[in-house]
Amino acid sequence: MSLRTSRNRPRALAALGALAAVLACGVAVSPSSSAAGVYPTCNTTKAVSVTSGHSVTVPAYGSSKNLTCKLVLDQDTENPAVKALQRSLKKCEGYAYLGIDGYYGPQTFLAVDALQDSYGLFQDGIYGPDTRDSMKHYSSTLGCARL
Repeated sequence: MSLRTSRNRPRALAALGALAAVLACGVAVSPSSSAAGVYPTCNTTKAVSVTSGHSVTVPAYGSSKNLTCKLVLDQDTENPAVKALQRSLKKCEGYAYLGIDGYYGPQTFLAVDALQDSYGLFQDGIYGPDTRDSMKHYSSTLGCARL
């Protein structure tokens, strides 16, 4: 077992325990007041240009496709923004086990939490602006790129 793996095990177990408690109680995961801000929930995607003629698809919000949005645990609603996130996590960030189903379930929550840890971000399992700006996003023409 590598040092990195053994060092992160307590964090991963804590995140998994918290998620299990939330799911067992049937309570929705919501961000802390400081993390919540005023960001709406992502409900669509937007192609963002990263190089001349190439763009990546990222979760966005509403008809204006504003990029400043968040995704939280939601196992009841299929969402194209979640599919875009899952595709990027799977193809660009090494979460090969992750399904691309459009539901922000436990696997997606834990993948985002682990990704946040790997980039030194606040770990809450919520996809928001800091996570978006740190991670790589997938494009069928370009592959993986950061915004």
